[in-house]
Amino acid sequence: IIPLMDKALSPYVKGGGAKKYEEELKKMYGMEEESMSSQVGGFQAMTQDALTVLNDVPFSIPPYFAILGRAIVTLEGIALIGDENYGIVMESYPFIARKLLAENRPEVQQALQEVLFSVTDGDSSNGLKLNRLFALLNNASGSVGTKEGASFVDLDAVPEDGLSLGDGLKLLLSDNAESLRKLLEDEVENIADVFFRQITRKGMTEAIVTFTPPRP
Repeated sequence: IIPLMDKALSPYVKGGGAKKYEEELKKMYGMEEESMSSQVGGFQAMTQDALTVLNDVPFSIPPYFAILGRAIVTLEGIALIGDENYGIVMESYPFIARKLLAENRPEVQQALQEVLFSVTDGDSSNGLKLNRLFALLNNASGSVGTKEGASFVDLDAVPEDGLSLGDGLKLLLSDNAESLRKLLEDEVENIADVFFRQITRKGMTEAIVTFTPPRP
């Protein structure tokens, strides 16, 4: 199911609105050619994928979703006039990150825990993923990193032009990160140690550069 959902949603996340979404779907299902066989074959494959999802994952859409969807499509349409590649999902991610940091509700805590403690390709441990913590703080401040060629946020990427250590610490200790602090109560000592090590390393490097005599 996950690969099929990824196939359906990834083209939209890339941005560009309905026009780009249609182009991406045609590429995905081999419908770029104008021949009848490619159109029919692509449509059959698309229908089969949709039926697989609907049969395996029964769901219903609340009525208010239609109102929200209409509002989002309208806002996206206005933005697409100025930028034909505009992607409302990517642009909204900093707002989502700030919600994860601030709202102290069980469902938000669960989502935040899944982001920060889930197993990754490069790290199979169940502990806190510090890269994800720093990336999330940067995301909340509006600096978002993506993998090359990917359509969504790279949860492990810390942007080079993002928050400084001082600004990240201020955000972590502010009222805007209450939910995050509650989740990290058991990890405070480790986080403080990491911050101290990075600050010390940076200070030592600057001291060495300052006090090293110039070469003749």
